[in-house]
Amino acid sequence: MKKIIEDNYQSIVDRGLITNSTSQSEFFNKIKEEFNEMVEAKTWEDFKFELADVILSCLNLAKHYKIDIEKYLNEKIEINKQRAKDGK
Repeated sequence: MKKIIEDNYQSIVDRGLITNSTSQSEFFNKIKEEFNEMVEAKTWEDFKFELADVILSCLNLAKHYKIDIEKYLNEKIEINKQRAKDGK
């Protein structure tokens, strides 16, 4: 997963779409834009690519703000497993 995160982030930086001054709200706007494109997808194939865009945009936000998202994903999975055991 780390390679996917790094490769995607770097490709967006190389295109000039993420800079040191990219704000949190700009990331949120990009995620919203991609989410809306996913919702409006006309074909299943388009939907799959737009879903990938939503995920990659979220990963870019995490990478930019130095959040170890893989760690938090794993921790959240464990929380969800425990909730399932607890019947919640």
